[in-house]
Amino acid sequence: MAYDDQKVLMGKEPVIIVEIDFNACSLTYGVGDCSASGASGTECFNSFSTCQDQGNFAASTKTVRFSSVRIDGIQTAGDPPTFPTITGVSTAPTVLTPSKGLGVRSKVSISLTDHPWTDVGFDNYIANRTYDADSQGSFWGKMINRWPFYENNEVRVKTGYLADDGTYDANNFVTRTYFLDTITGPSDNGKVTIVAKDILKFADREKANLPTQSQATLDADITVGALSFDITDPNDDIKDAYDDADNVGASQCYVRIDDEVMLITNLTGTSGNYTLTATRATIPAEYSGSVDADTHDQDATVQHCYFYDGVEVDDIVNHLLGTVAGISSSYLDTAGWQEVIDFGLQSYTFTALITEPTGVKELLEEISQHTILIWWDERAQKVKMDSIIRRANDYGPFDDDSHLAANSVSVARDDKSRVSQFWLHYGLRSPVLEMDEAKNFSVVKVSADLDAETSDEYGQQRIKKVFSRWLSLANKAIASEISNRYVNDYRDTKHIISATLDPKDDDAWTGNRVSLITRQVQDRFGAPVTRNYRALQVSEKFKNDSPSYEYVFQSIGGIYDGSEPSIYGLITPDLDPDDGVSAFPDYSSASVELKSKYAFIAATDRGDGNAGFSPNERPYVII
Repeated sequence: MAYDDQKVLMGKEPVIIVEIDFNACSLTYGVGDCSASGASGTECFNSFSTCQDQGNFAASTKTVRFSSVRIDGIQTAGDPPTFPTITGVSTAPTVLTPSKGLGVRSKVSISLTDHPWTDVGFDNYIANRTYDADSQGSFWGKMINRWPFYENNEVRVKTGYLADDGTYDANNFVTRTYFLDTITGPSDNGKVTIVAKDILKFADREKANLPTQSQATLDADITVGALSFDITDPNDDIKDAYDDADNVGASQCYVRIDDEVMLITNLTGTSGNYTLTATRATIPAEYSGSVDADTHDQDATVQHCYFYDGVEVDDIVNHLLGTVAGISSSYLDTAGWQEVIDFGLQSYTFTALITEPTGVKELLEEISQHTILIWWDERAQKVKMDSIIRRANDYGPFDDDSHLAANSVSVARDDKSRVSQFWLHYGLRSPVLEMDEAKNFSVVKVSADLDAETSDEYGQQRIKKVFSRWLSLANKAIASEISNRYVNDYRDTKHIISATLDPKDDDAWTGNRVSLITRQVQDRFGAPVTRNYRALQVSEKFKNDSPSYEYVFQSIGGIYDGSEPSIYGLITPDLDPDDGVSAFPDYSSASVELKSKYAFIAATDRGDGNAGFSPNERPYVII
């Protein structure tokens, strides 16, 4: 029986399992590739910190398991048992903050009890030791010493139910993936606390920057007119940048010395020492301003730059997370990202010359202000992406009678996120200028809904300002799309609905679009209204050993949308290569794929039976 079947049954027994991966050597001490030698009893513990031949360390994964109840049948032969030492698990969910960066990232805190252990499953050479492992030390005391390099190890939290006969069945569990941050303890009373965070922790500024900090320096002073000069480059930073200049859309190698940017046209020399030929005071043509040539002192840093030259937004995110932050491609939902790009973001190609080390998190937060959402889905174990463009819901409708727990629904109105004007500053005149000053940008695109500011409506201005390094003067059309879409989505106050759902309805998760109908959201006549929402966060709670899920939803569109769900669609191009059509058909003969993506025109504000629309059928809203 699968998880979706078990979760709807009465009397089910919820269970928590935690799996932690450690880096272990697959070799046998002193055998084959392992050249270590020592007296019997002094062998390693197959961990890197205890390895006596680290040059031949053969990394493999050792998984250690813990549970909230005693469970057998998870581990395979030779593995340690599943230790029933979990005393509590607390999760802080991912919280989406649309247009305000990456939001609050998810983490989990796991409480366990330390205990003695025989070292079975952890020490391959127990027979040679001169002490009794069961009576000397404790499980976690020894683990932390043997595996001190645990940070960033994968941690999987599995929640689900035992089978009817009390046995473990992997199909009955949902897995959430995190990455180990800290281990605290063991304390005097044997308490151990493990904190793990979502994968976007690798994007933090202290962990990943683009470009990396250069160690290259000038060998001598250079004049304003010098076209070639020597550098000391101990880490080959400039050499690597020069060789890799054609990656991810870049076609040229730029460096920055003090506040001057220059184009490197040739590099010669050997590792650590190079001669550069440069076109001085040069920035890409996409910038409308200039930089000045200047004199530079000996030992000044020669900082390599990174140039995104008209790159699609999903490719930039992939490069930042995969290449720069080092996140495995298995955690990046690139196929899903492409679907998002194909739904109205095809023109979102960004250009930027990044001239100093900038945190990946900071760059992603900048990108998110261009109507993009980026978050970690710990259940799907993928970094997800979406946009604020309205499209079909993933789930629903959820209602009071069948889905929303009694007395759990509360409704708030988020006035602070409302926007009547969106000011998008773009066309940064020079890549060395500060990003937070309007004077450094050539253009400000203002999209406004002035009706929202009148005394008949909200009676005040609400202005959102964004300073974009990513849009050049040539990106006027993109700037207009972003600005208009933002105002269309945020011109009205949004509903924030908090509600608890039973596990049977937990398919909807953070980032999903759902439709809700509740008695607490009514139309002008007092009737419940079906509206569209996005799940901003989902918290799993255990009460009396029974799980429930607390959701926070944000309305899509404003509180004054009609009671009937709108149909949203993009403006159609001349043809759609994905559907293989040379001309768009009428609504009545269009494919489901075309109807779900593009807007069709009705003769009136209700269908009149022409062009394939049924009488009184709602027309599309263009997004």
